[in-house]
Amino acid sequence: MLNQISSHRLYSLLSSFIREIMNATEPDLLLDALMKIFQRFVDCERIVVLDNDLNVKKIKGDTAEIDEDLKKMIQWVMNNHSPMSLPKGDAMIHIFPLVKAGKTLGVLLAWSNEEIVVETSELLRTFAFLSAVVLENLELYSSLQEQHKTLEATKNYMQRILDSFPQHIAVFDQDSRIVFANKGYSLSSFGEDIASKVTQLVQKTFLTGSRQTLEVEEGANFYSIVAEPIEYEGQPQVLLVITDVTNTKEVERLKAIDQLKTEFVANISHELKTPLAAIKAYAETILMSIEMLDQQTLNEFVQIIYKESQHLESILEGLLDFSKLEQRMMTLEKTTFDLTGLVRETMRSMEELARSKQVRLELLTREPVLIRADQKRIKQVITNLVNNGIKYSKEDSQEKYVRVRIERKGDKVLIEISDNGLGIPKEYHEKVFERFFRVGTVMDHRVEGTGLGLTIAKQIVELHGGRIWLESEPNVGTTVFVELPVGDER
Repeated sequence: MLNQISSHRLYSLLSSFIREIMNATEPDLLLDALMKIFQRFVDCERIVVLDNDLNVKKIKGDTAEIDEDLKKMIQWVMNNHSPMSLPKGDAMIHIFPLVKAGKTLGVLLAWSNEEIVVETSELLRTFAFLSAVVLENLELYSSLQEQHKTLEATKNYMQRILDSFPQHIAVFDQDSRIVFANKGYSLSSFGEDIASKVTQLVQKTFLTGSRQTLEVEEGANFYSIVAEPIEYEGQPQVLLVITDVTNTKEVERLKAIDQLKTEFVANISHELKTPLAAIKAYAETILMSIEMLDQQTLNEFVQIIYKESQHLESILEGLLDFSKLEQRMMTLEKTTFDLTGLVRETMRSMEELARSKQVRLELLTREPVLIRADQKRIKQVITNLVNNGIKYSKEDSQEKYVRVRIERKGDKVLIEISDNGLGIPKEYHEKVFERFFRVGTVMDHRVEGTGLGLTIAKQIVELHGGRIWLESEPNVGTTVFVELPVGDER
C-alpha cells in the first residue's frame, strides 16, 4: 500500500499526523490520530491500544479477545521494543510497541487480512514512536495537572480552615512582606501603633531566630501577638498570630475587682471597728467608774471619744462621697477664693498629725492665687494628698517633709505636693487612682485608711475639668501634681 502512495501524498499525511498529535491536548485524542494514520496504511478490521498492564486504553472496531498466547507475544514485543506480525486464524495481527527512550508506554494491535511490507512497518513504527513521545508528555502533563488540582484543593482546604480561625494569621518573608494571610488578617483594620509593633516583632524574630510574644492594647481591645520563626523551601519566614484576648482580660479585670472589693470590705470593717472599739471601751469605763474618775481623767476620756467619733465620721463621709461620685450625684458649689490661703489653712489643721510623725510641713508659695472652684472639695483633695505624704513617711528618715507649691500657668493652676517618703513603684503609678486599689500589703497594714482617698481626689479634680498624676520612686519620695482650670474669677 505504501507503493501506491506518492511521495507528495506521503509527506502530506506525515505532516498532517504530526500536526494532529502535536495539537492533541489529551491522550485520547492522540490515540485517535494514531489509529487513523494506521488505517491509512493498513486495511484494519479493528485496532486496540493497551497500556503496560495490558488494559484496554482505546479500541476501534469489534471487541477482541486476547488469549494467553497473544499476551505472550505482546509481552515479547514490549520487552524487545520491536514490532511483530503473527497469523491468527484467517487474519494477521500486527503488534507495534509505543516506545520512547527505551521506555514502553503501551502497545498497538491491528487486525488485518494482509501482511505489512518492511517499508510500511518501519513507517508505522515511526508513527508509533512519535505518538509515544507525545503520549508521555501528555500523561506527564495530565499527571501534573492532577497534582496541581490536588495541591489547589489542599491549599483551598487549608485556607478555609485557617479562615475559620478567630485569630489573625499571616506569614512574612525576610523583607517583611506578607506571603500568606487568612481572612481574619486580610480584613483586619489595626491602627498604626499595632502595625508598627507587628513590623518590629517580625524583624526581631528574624534577627533572633526565636519565638517572640507581645501584648498590646488598642482602644478597648487587648491583643496577644506571637511571632514564630519557620522555614519554607529553605527560606526563613515568620508566622504571626494575633489573638483578641479582650474577653479574657475583662474576666481577669473583673476577678481583680472582686478581689479588691473583698479586701476593701475587710479593710473598711477594720477601719470602722478600731474607732468604735475605742469609743465603746472609754464610754464603758466612764459609765462603770464615773464616781471614781477625777475631772482631768474624765476630760481626757471624753476627748478620746470625741476624736474617735471624728475619725469615724471622716470614714463615713469618705464612703458617702465615693458613693455620690460613683452614681454621678456629686454637684459642685463653685466660688472664687484664694487657693494659697486654703492650702495654708489646711496644712495648719494637720500640724498635730505631722508632729506626731516628725514630718515638717512646708508651703513654698506665699502670693495669693485666685481660683473659681468648689472650696470644700478642693480642700478635701489637698487634705487627702498631704495626709498621704505624712502617713507614708519613712520611719527611719532623719528629715521628713511634705512640701506644697502652687503655680499659676495661664488659665491653669498647678499644685505640687511632694514628700521624701516610701515612694510608689512605677507599675502602680496609674493603678493607685483606681477604686479599691492599695499599694502593697506592707504599706496597707502600716497605715490606716480606706484606700479610697486618691480615687475620690481624682474624680473631684476631673469633675472640675482638671487632671491629677504623680511621679514617684521607691525610697526616694512622691510628687503628686494637680492641674485645675482657674475658672471665671468673679
